[in-house]
Amino acid sequence: MKFTLLSKHHIRVLFLFALIGIYTFSSADENVKDVTPLGLPEGAIARLGKGSIEDMDISPDGKQLAVASSIGIWLYDAQIGNEITLFTGHESFVRSVAFSPDGITLASGGGLGSDKSIRLWDIRTGKHRTISKRSSGDVRTLAFSSDGLFLVSGDNDGNVLLWDTSTGENKHVLSGHSGQVISVAFSSDNKTFASAGLDDVIKSWDVDTGQLIHTFSGHTDWVITIAFSPDGSILASGGKDGTIRLWDVDTGQLNETLANQNQRSQTIAFSPDGSILASGIHMKSKIDFWNVTTGKVEQTIRIPKGGVTKVLYSPDKKTLVSMNIGGRIYFWDIDTLNNKLTIDGHISTVRTIAFSSDGATLASTSGYGIELWDVETRRHKQKLKGHQTGVASIGSLSFSPNNRTIVSADGNGIINVWDYTTGEHKSVLEGHTKGISSVAFSADGSKLASASSDNTVRIWDAETGEVIHTLVEAEGAVFSVAFSPDNLTLASGGYNGIVRIWDVTTGKQKFSIPKTGNGHSISFSPNGILLATTDRSIKLWHTITGELMLTLEHNAIKNPGEQLHLAAGNPEKMEEFHKNLMDTAKIVRFSPDGKTLAVLRQNGLIRIWDIETQKIIHTFTGHRWDVNTIAFAPNGKTLASGGDDGTILLWNLP
Repeated sequence: MKFTLLSKHHIRVLFLFALIGIYTFSSADENVKDVTPLGLPEGAIARLGKGSIEDMDISPDGKQLAVASSIGIWLYDAQIGNEITLFTGHESFVRSVAFSPDGITLASGGGLGSDKSIRLWDIRTGKHRTISKRSSGDVRTLAFSSDGLFLVSGDNDGNVLLWDTSTGENKHVLSGHSGQVISVAFSSDNKTFASAGLDDVIKSWDVDTGQLIHTFSGHTDWVITIAFSPDGSILASGGKDGTIRLWDVDTGQLNETLANQNQRSQTIAFSPDGSILASGIHMKSKIDFWNVTTGKVEQTIRIPKGGVTKVLYSPDKKTLVSMNIGGRIYFWDIDTLNNKLTIDGHISTVRTIAFSSDGATLASTSGYGIELWDVETRRHKQKLKGHQTGVASIGSLSFSPNNRTIVSADGNGIINVWDYTTGEHKSVLEGHTKGISSVAFSADGSKLASASSDNTVRIWDAETGEVIHTLVEAEGAVFSVAFSPDNLTLASGGYNGIVRIWDVTTGKQKFSIPKTGNGHSISFSPNGILLATTDRSIKLWHTITGELMLTLEHNAIKNPGEQLHLAAGNPEKMEEFHKNLMDTAKIVRFSPDGKTLAVLRQNGLIRIWDIETQKIIHTFTGHRWDVNTIAFAPNGKTLASGGDDGTILLWNLP
């Protein structure tokens, strides 16, 4: 009996592999220059994007700019904008950075993960030492005293900590705040430092004793940013309540409230002579320059796009550096207010990615538009502008097979159509009433399909933008769509796990595959005979008969009740049990030759399955945060993945 079952199984696998077929694809240019090879995880050959930006600081001589990012600390040449190096000692995001007064040491604070340490880096050697693993909350802010002897930090636990930089000793732990501390600053005389946060107040502290000097009250919402004037007499603060306030440091009294901005002030900085206060507005693309004496705005810089999150004056007194939500860093000439230099390539997150059909370009989406990347040079090419505003995220995108068009699907139910050659926004396709999670072109480029939370799939004429068919999913939202290679069939997956097979010509349902999994992702084999679906395991179905052909298991929990009983009372085993229980597949993709499947799982692991042997032949991991998307390059030699750490990693598939 055992021999008979095994024989039947092997026959089915051989038949399955015969169905897939073998395809030959042209190779991309192997001579690729990688401009960002630093800190790559094992198996990755390149990185597109340099991670999301958290903080920045400029060196005392103005020659270097340190940027805290989701993948490490980037050190830039502040004169020409080139990357110098990447410090990668932190195991999770770097949330804050600060240069010491001599410019030799760089302090960094971690967060958004398990690593919440404070580290001191020698920028000449790249070596570092850890002075704190104490905080359980993210280290949101750091500041050196002007003599470099002390470092103050603020964290999400509401703690303010003072450190001796030579010994690494924690001198004071000040716990007077009742909410997160998100800004700290030292006065120029090194006798006082201040802290502010989500409890709506600012506190000043004595460096020697750690005693509270003043509590500055008046803001009606979070205090997000503070700065001492160069002479130490004024403490400026900006809050979520939209006001900028100037305080007398000696008395703790409010001197002046600058005009209400109706938008929270995210960042402020005094000019080197103390006469001007620069402020960046969180949700407005501008920087205001306030005359401290008159309390009036004298000049304004309009930022191309994205709210301003930090401003810094360069020590040369001629330049202002700003950082915006979209991940760009601008250097502004203070006299002319002209942009002198721009550093880009930092993106907040990667929702989804798609290769052009020739493999030369990779497109990615986030909440701030569509980025185009040159695959050969690994450089950012262009940001597509003109898409509909008010979009929470961009859920899906696709290149037309002829490479002339890109479509992106938004969280508000609108499809944007772009001319890939010119970057021009051509049109919008409207009809869905809720968010769209998946779009796909037919292989001949004549049709476009979209899946929406409004319980419908729409098939569009790709040339005219007219709706050809509206397919209704009676049981809930639709998550995924895919055309068969012959353009005659469309598959859709819904939240209920049901996959439906539709006739593209008539719009009628051919049949359905009930309870296949989670409906998050579906993929046709290159010859259209097989359809892969996602769940805790990956299932392969015959697209004509609907028969289940193969199941690829992944750490399947057998007898979950028994496993739960065995884990009871053991926190580590219980945590492992729940991780395995929740570890479902998010995305599945057939390789261009049909021999392998790429599977992205909820835990961030990317697995490559050999279909013939049913074995995992590669496992890729290395993103610092959730992984959202994967895509094969057309030549099948590279797999791309994108995540919430703001990077796209390219993985080698030998």
